[in-house]
Amino acid sequence: MIPKGSFLEVSDNFTFHYYDEGDGDVVVLLHGSGTGASGHTNFKNNFKALREAGFRVILPDLPGYGFSSKPENEIYSLDYFNGKILELLDELKIDLFSLIGNSLGGALSIGLALNEPDRIQKLILMAPGGVEDRKVYDEMPGIKKLLSDFLGGNMDQEKIEGLLELFPFDKSIISKEMIEDRMEILPLMNTQVMATMDIPNMESKLSSIHQPVLAFWGINDQFIPLSGSIKIGQNCPNAQIMLFSRCGHWVMIEKEQIFNESCIKFLSS
Repeated sequence: MIPKGSFLEVSDNFTFHYYDEGDGDVVVLLHGSGTGASGHTNFKNNFKALREAGFRVILPDLPGYGFSSKPENEIYSLDYFNGKILELLDELKIDLFSLIGNSLGGALSIGLALNEPDRIQKLILMAPGGVEDRKVYDEMPGIKKLLSDFLGGNMDQEKIEGLLELFPFDKSIISKEMIEDRMEILPLMNTQVMATMDIPNMESKLSSIHQPVLAFWGINDQFIPLSGSIKIGQNCPNAQIMLFSRCGHWVMIEKEQIFNESCIKFLSS
């Protein structure tokens, strides 16, 4: 059972579900896409480590995911996602913050760094989207299965288990708890978020990101191509890249200890 956090209503009757714990400098974690995805399913152990290291950690369920609202009449564009995220942070009276974003959440983090440079202190990216054309992502095995299974309808536990096996390099890390958490969220989802998702290729703008950037990538990622790590390293003027062999799309889960330690050191320095 996924523990409930707090709920807060912003504009257009949209309600965010989020966790807000700890004291100190603010770190906002933005999760990835996928069936049954939520802040908790992506970042629950990383969230705890950051809180215990002395940070105030904000972990929302993105629009269309988790226990947050899922409007059926919106185009889920970069601007829509990030507009809502900023509304949440404004309601919480948070002006300055660092970001940790994986996959979709990484793309949103890049967009926020570009559009709100005075508010973002540091940027941690875990195999982010938003640095390739859409057709490149659509050819990745994980993305192909995600879209065909979910948009095709009749999503069930067997399909969830098959999809989850594509995320890590070592399939044995897929636990009963992971499956149960995803199955708890699945009935709440609709197809609108993935059917209309519109995230631009921001590669040409990466040189404008002057905040310190730390990026993680698994060599065996089946969702986001490794070429993105080179683009970030070549174009962001203040970037570090960490690559992991025998690791898929979930560095924060597959390499949890070194991910947490590296994030805490980077945010603290």
